[in-house]
Amino acid sequence: MRIASFLKKTAVIAFVVGGLAGVVFALTAEQIDNLTTTDNFCTSCHSMQAYIADTETYKSSAHQTTASGVRPKCADCHIPKGLVSATYTHIVNGVGDLWGQASLDYEDPKVWEAEKARLAYAVRDWMRANDSVTCRSCHEETSIRPKRKRGKRQHEEARKSSMTCIDCHYNLVHEEIPARESFLNAAGQKK
Repeated sequence: MRIASFLKKTAVIAFVVGGLAGVVFALTAEQIDNLTTTDNFCTSCHSMQAYIADTETYKSSAHQTTASGVRPKCADCHIPKGLVSATYTHIVNGVGDLWGQASLDYEDPKVWEAEKARLAYAVRDWMRANDSVTCRSCHEETSIRPKRKRGKRQHEEARKSSMTCIDCHYNLVHEEIPARESFLNAAGQKK
């Protein structure tokens, strides 16, 4: 009887302590997510400020100069919503970004020029693999109303063929990087 009572108490204590630890972990992860999804954080390293945020391409992009005044932050496009997926993405991408900052001399513009296409391709591939989830967190596909006939036709075709946003919209905000042939072929686009 004493053993059963001891095990019961131990299980309750473990459950309570585990629950509290889980709550503390979730709240901490949420605060870290809030801190690391600001534009100030994203552009805190010199290379992101110099090669992205300070460029005319970025400043004059459709996402930075909207008539509605809505201005997405870096994380709105690069980090999915939801604590678990955001934390996972922050960890995986953050480790990769830290490794790149530590192992490559991005202060040298030649290094940046040599690396930027690879970085753009990695983001495009991630967005395609995740059905442009970050685009869809702001844009409701069925509500998009292109003004030109070509845009209307292409959006209708995209809906029918299960294309994703990044398949066509891969140079919206950053300096233009041509798509790889394999990327275009996978999206059903031919040059």
